Amino acid sequence: MTQPPLNQLTTLQQTILDIVHKYPGQFSRSGLAKMLVGAKSWQGREFPEYGRFSKYRRKDVGYQVDILLQQSYLRLDGRNHLVPLSLSSGVGEAR
Repeated sequence: MTQPPLNQLTTLQQTILDIVHKYPGQFSRSGLAKMLVGAKSWQGREFPEYGRFSKYRRKDVGYQVDILLQQSYLRLDGRNHLVPLSLSSGVGEAR
C-alpha cells in the first residue's frame, strides 16, 4: 500500500504518528487505542493525550493504527510495540 502525503492523513492518524514518534516502543496497538479513547483499563493516565479521542471506539482507533502500519508509516518492534518507520532499524527492539 502506498503512503498518502502526511497532509492527507486524518487528525486521528496524525495524532497517532505524533504519539509514536514522541514515545517510540512504548505502546502496543491495543495499548495506544486504550490510551487515546481514555479506557478505564488503561493504567498510564499521566500521558497528556489520555482520552483525547474519547468519542471514538477502541476498535476504530486500532483500525487507524493498522492502516498506518499497512502504509508503512509505523512498524512493530520485537516486542510488538509501535515504532516510527525511521526508528525500525533496531532502536527499541527487544534483544
